[in-house]
Amino acid sequence: MDAIDDVVAIVVGFVLTTLVGGWWAAVLQQRSWIRQNDVRMREAENQRAGTACQDLMTLLDKRLFRMHRLLGATTARARGAASEDVLEERLREYDEVVIAWNERLNMNLSLVGSHFGDVARACLEGLYEEFRRVGLRVESAVRVARDGGDPASIAADAEGKFEGRDPGSLNDRVYQFGLMLMGQLREGTVGRYAPNKSAPRTADKLSAPQVDPGP
Repeated sequence: MDAIDDVVAIVVGFVLTTLVGGWWAAVLQQRSWIRQNDVRMREAENQRAGTACQDLMTLLDKRLFRMHRLLGATTARARGAASEDVLEERLREYDEVVIAWNERLNMNLSLVGSHFGDVARACLEGLYEEFRRVGLRVESAVRVARDGGDPASIAADAEGKFEGRDPGSLNDRVYQFGLMLMGQLREGTVGRYAPNKSAPRTADKLSAPQVDPGP
């Protein structure tokens, strides 16, 4: 009997070891798959957020640059240092970027809110308003120059917005905004891991960004 009991104990132990071992191996495999899947998802989210960041920063820089070039052509035209054709060309280039800007107003807000969170979206809304304000000053200077007037005072008010790192300048605000987005990309706090992820507001709180009419 003792021999039979020993055999039974060995068989039962083997079966239990096999079952428990198989179960534990399955658990470990599932955990490994979850970790690998999480890594793949984070990499994909970082890639999508990086593409959105690059596209948006390119658009912001393009509008900033073309606004500045238009302002320079405006003051040069008023001094007789640039032709009417140059001013019209700069105006056409600026108008092109304003159209591209307006075509992606809500898209860019949605992408930033989704990938980077509410703080980043609010910063972009603030940039929208500042671009609009400075753009109106530049367009006002263009109208004055076209009418044969002197846009120097208007241009002087807007000029400081385009260069350097003066706090509050449009150039610096774009730079700081880019630093924030790229910092989140570096830390991996984007997509599902973004702070204060944006969610649709209730209907009574919805508001749309203002469209820039352009010159």
